[in-house]
Amino acid sequence: MNITQALNVALPELPAKLVSQRPPRVHPDVVFKEHIEEGKPVIRAYVPGVDAMFTFPPESWAMIQLFDGQVSYAELAELCSREAGVAYSEEAVRDFAAEIDAMNFWYRTPQEKNIKLMQKTADERRRLQKKKWGDLSEIKFPAVNPDRFLTWLYRQISFMYTPWFTVLTLLAFAFTAGIFITHWSEVGRDTLEVYNFADKSWFDVAAFWIIASVLLCIHEIGHGLTCKHYGAPVPAMGFLLIYLTPAFYTDTTAGEVKANRFQRLMIAVSGVWAELVICALVTPIWWGTAPNTAVHDVAYTIILFTGIAVVLINWNPLMKLDGYYIICDLLGISDLKEASSLYLSTWVKRNVWRLPVEVPYVPARRRPGYVVYAILSGLYSYSVLYVFASFIGNIARNLSADWGFLFELGTAYLIFRARLRTLWNFMKFVYLDKKDRVKAWFTPARKVVLSAAGIVFLLLPVWHESAVGRFVLEPANLSVLRALVPGTVTRVYADEGQRVEAGAPIVQLRNVPLDSKLARSQSELETAAHKADSTLLRYADYGSAEKERDRLGQQTSDFTSEVTNLEVKTPIAGQVTTPRVGDKVGSYVVEGTELAEVADLSRLRARIYISEFEMYKFGPDSAARLQVDGLWGRRDARTLAVEPMSSDIAPALIDLSKFKGQRPPRFYVFELLVENPSGPMRPGMTGTARLYGRRRSLAGLAGQSVKDFFGRKFW
Repeated sequence: MNITQALNVALPELPAKLVSQRPPRVHPDVVFKEHIEEGKPVIRAYVPGVDAMFTFPPESWAMIQLFDGQVSYAELAELCSREAGVAYSEEAVRDFAAEIDAMNFWYRTPQEKNIKLMQKTADERRRLQKKKWGDLSEIKFPAVNPDRFLTWLYRQISFMYTPWFTVLTLLAFAFTAGIFITHWSEVGRDTLEVYNFADKSWFDVAAFWIIASVLLCIHEIGHGLTCKHYGAPVPAMGFLLIYLTPAFYTDTTAGEVKANRFQRLMIAVSGVWAELVICALVTPIWWGTAPNTAVHDVAYTIILFTGIAVVLINWNPLMKLDGYYIICDLLGISDLKEASSLYLSTWVKRNVWRLPVEVPYVPARRRPGYVVYAILSGLYSYSVLYVFASFIGNIARNLSADWGFLFELGTAYLIFRARLRTLWNFMKFVYLDKKDRVKAWFTPARKVVLSAAGIVFLLLPVWHESAVGRFVLEPANLSVLRALVPGTVTRVYADEGQRVEAGAPIVQLRNVPLDSKLARSQSELETAAHKADSTLLRYADYGSAEKERDRLGQQTSDFTSEVTNLEVKTPIAGQVTTPRVGDKVGSYVVEGTELAEVADLSRLRARIYISEFEMYKFGPDSAARLQVDGLWGRRDARTLAVEPMSSDIAPALIDLSKFKGQRPPRFYVFELLVENPSGPMRPGMTGTARLYGRRRSLAGLAGQSVKDFFGRKFW
């Protein structure tokens, strides 16, 4: 039995009906102020304990202020008529009060709140409870009133809002930006890894939660302190989970009511500003301490959490974070995301799907902006949801490679459940609106024509049998230049990336002993030749002299060949692909040392792995098409060769975890040749190749799948 039921038993003369019939009243601590929106004056009001900011026309606000809970509806009608100069009936005042009550604006005592809750049906109470805890997108926990704490803290650090400290902070931001720019290759990479969780342990997950929670608390305290700086109360601060990610929230609605536009912008900016101050404080510590020390590592971790990622995430106007409220305040549109999404969705329903819906009126000058923002915001929001589901999947697969996908799919379902339900309701709406016209359109003659067209479509051989595989590009023609004789590198004629023609020298070697041997051999050959000529004229021992001359001639020829090999030439035309060939100048190389590689990049080769289950689809003349990662467009290729023996696939080209619990198939290598005349592709680039077999009909493809299934299981 709750307190309301106890009161009903103890005080039967005070039923809920009588309490509910009391005239409403304004909250005694309501905060309100007049603002100008779209050139018209409006009253913004904030009611403590209500998660909303109310906007009223001045005339309505003047009537609302007359409700004090003591004056009857008849007296209120008389007062409203006197104030406005227009006659109001008691019924009109009751209707007005009911409309304001539907907005949850009127003040209620705890007893009245319990009575109103008791008047709700049990089904409504269960629905409210389910909505509170069953929505994964936002789970709120009880809030606390931080106003006293923030008032004390503001007195201690109010100097942070002085001009001299602001200038000092901006200088610190500039220093931090300089450090980030000079170390961007390191900071940018590690920032992505922090939010990726592709290879993290339970300790890393716990550390992420703890650090993120502390920094988010500082972020929200920054909002609260700035709100106090401009004289507005902060009645609530709490903890929540946004898709299971820790977050805090601060109720600064009173600041939105009391502050002007500049002050509201400062309240929105102050959260990220507070984290950037932390980043600016720890950046010199990280920059000045020795690597691999505890202080250095902790400072670097804080930098990754409070640096560029905070700015990109919080000041992005495409999601309802700080940047969204900043842009809304600058544009003077309080509900930009809802208004633009509603306008675009209803316009599409009415003009594309021809549904009987009402498109809300939007001024013509705003319509293009609404459409662009709604599309960009939707794409970004769904991308963030997809990335978050992948983030959860990375954590789950890291902890359990076999069953992590179940947790990932479950998280994705919870995230997209509301969107799937909306899509289903839309499909039902379209079906109910169009079914009568569709049924009337399907006359017997049209049914016959459509059936025949469907059968023809199923039987037409227009679909390629195909298979997809990853590849790494290699040169189709590659020459490795090696030292055929030992020597010292004295000159390099071509460096990495330089184009060379066939027969062009690449590296020049020098071998002094070899040069000496050649010179001595040439001298001895000349002497032997003169001696042979002399013995021939004297009819002496000519045979032995000729034999010595021939030996020295062969020796000189061998030495000459070796000296010729000191100039290393390329046998093919192409580009030098060996990096830093010039660094070899002055070094001594032995015979067989690799000096450079020359590759003909006008044609490249790609190897793709096709499983044994799909080999029947393809032959040595199968066509192929390549999509290189990082390059626009697809490129045609042809099959160069098919290796006759199966082999194991390279682990980097396939995710073998999907074959857990079963034997991975054997793969056959198809070598593809692709023309590269303009040279955009380079060796080492990766991508995806699709190999095409014969054309089949949809019926043939389905029948082949059934045949393959039963053929493998029953034979």
